[in-house]
Amino acid sequence: MAHWIVTANRLSDGAVVYLRGDRGWTGDLQQARALDDTQAADDLLAWAKGQEAVICDPYLCEVGLEGARLLPLSARERIRAEGPRPTLQRLGYLPQRGAEPARAAVG
Repeated sequence: MAHWIVTANRLSDGAVVYLRGDRGWTGDLQQARALDDTQAADDLLAWAKGQEAVICDPYLCEVGLEGARLLPLSARERIRAEGPRPTLQRLGYLPQRGAEPARAAVG
């Protein structure tokens, strides 16, 4: 079953934010209000579009549920939720945390 959350970017600093159940905004995906009713999700999105003095470009994002944990389903939303570092590490473009940095040979 599909679940939907509303996400946007905060105007003051551009940070990714998610709409909570109390209609406040949070940077924590796990605090987002997830809806399985598309009409209710559309209604919440319409409300969010009226908040564009605080946020910009709100849209619906499909998420999965693993127990009570929300999981972004697309690569774009994983990057937005985690930031780019974990994704770049998984792809091998950055060393894993705690890994020794490469040392240049001197000589």
